[in-house]
Amino acid sequence: MKFTVDELRPLTIFEGLSNDQLAWFCEHGVKLELEAGDRMLEIGDPADFMFVVVTGSIEGYEEVGGQVLVVATTERGRATGMLPFSRMTHYPRYVLAVEPSQVLRVDKSDFPEMLNVAWKVGQRLVAQMSDRVRGDVRLEQQQEKMMALGKLSAGLAHELNNPAAAVGRAAATLSEHLTKLPGCVTGLMRQQLDEVAIDAIRHLPTLVRPSESVSLSPLERSEREEALAEWMEQRGVADAWQISGAYADAGLRVDDLESLAAKVPAAAIGDALVWVGCGLVAEGVVTEIASSAERISSLITSVKTYSHMDRSSEHKLADVRDGLDNTLKMLGHKIEKKAIQLARDYQEDLPTIPANAGELNQVWTNLIDNAIDAVEDQGELRIEAKQEELGIVVSVIDDGPGIPDELHQRIFEPFFTTKEVGEGTGLGLDIAQRIVKTHRGRIDLQSKPGRTEIRVHLPASKPDGSRETGKASPG
Repeated sequence: MKFTVDELRPLTIFEGLSNDQLAWFCEHGVKLELEAGDRMLEIGDPADFMFVVVTGSIEGYEEVGGQVLVVATTERGRATGMLPFSRMTHYPRYVLAVEPSQVLRVDKSDFPEMLNVAWKVGQRLVAQMSDRVRGDVRLEQQQEKMMALGKLSAGLAHELNNPAAAVGRAAATLSEHLTKLPGCVTGLMRQQLDEVAIDAIRHLPTLVRPSESVSLSPLERSEREEALAEWMEQRGVADAWQISGAYADAGLRVDDLESLAAKVPAAAIGDALVWVGCGLVAEGVVTEIASSAERISSLITSVKTYSHMDRSSEHKLADVRDGLDNTLKMLGHKIEKKAIQLARDYQEDLPTIPANAGELNQVWTNLIDNAIDAVEDQGELRIEAKQEELGIVVSVIDDGPGIPDELHQRIFEPFFTTKEVGEGTGLGLDIAQRIVKTHRGRIDLQSKPGRTEIRVHLPASKPDGSRETGKASPG
């Protein structure tokens, strides 16, 4: 089947062509009729044809981050597939029709004659190929960002789980002990305690010695808890083994209980100790909840700062130490899992630099994550940030096996990776290098077995060439 000159003339790509030129495309091209959902190409098919959408539209699909997504849409008057001057050998995605469509197919063997017959089409295809290259670069960057987001999500879920679980446990403990209070109060009221006894009960919590509790070894703390529990049991205190831990954590001793017993009737000792114990537990639980809430708030702040979700893409003064610390916090679960010894060495008066902090965080994520993967369990990771003559230098140093000399240049190539299949895209260092270059910096590598150091040099000058003299606050 063939198209007619009148069918091709309205298309933007053929604008300004003569009837003879259009007739060439009608003669050499093939007309494809597609229904909605029909597949025009499969992944891996030889790249032998150019396609021009005459009516309708088609979409290209690729697997991104484990999901099949639309990565390209070609509408009426646009070309896709193999284009002149392209180095494509196989189609990287499958393509299907979104709606009933008609497509002109041109064999690549006819490209030389096509460019000779209709040079205007060749110019337009070159411009379109440039657009496609830019789109592919954006797709690569999006894939890398998706992987970085996956790492961020995993780290955040891990980091949030601990304080969230702590809040849940604390709330359950608080609820359990609060149910004991009405019975204690009722029991104490029945004893009709005198003022001396009431003062003694009220005085007991003031004897709390938290610093002493902290200084106790686990064995000493266990022995004190056992002694307190036995003392309480001998006097018929209910749930002695449950509340004795709160007394031990508060730094209270058996002597303190003896002083209380000397002023409080024996029948009231049990209710008095449970009442005070509930108060001690509640105070500890509130402290734990506050600490967990602060941890959650800190993590959310770190994520917001890390992602710079509320910032524009323009370069502003940034303290790289903040980005490094937030990145380390986001990757903290991986560091803890391998029991890595982490060391930071930041210059106190490090200058701020004009930068897109969100993009730099992507650089730190890629470099630090690679270093974490490289070291063995209980290995060493060191992060340095210091001033140099024209700006600052950030170093990521690990004690892993090193990178062979013959791979030093290749590790920055797109899609090159030393990781196992499925563990890396090979885009991380390539994108990191691109980002650093847009900041007018450079990345250096020195590696040998037991020490790999990647240094990122960033200028402290503004885009107009003037020097940035501001200092960052000590981190």
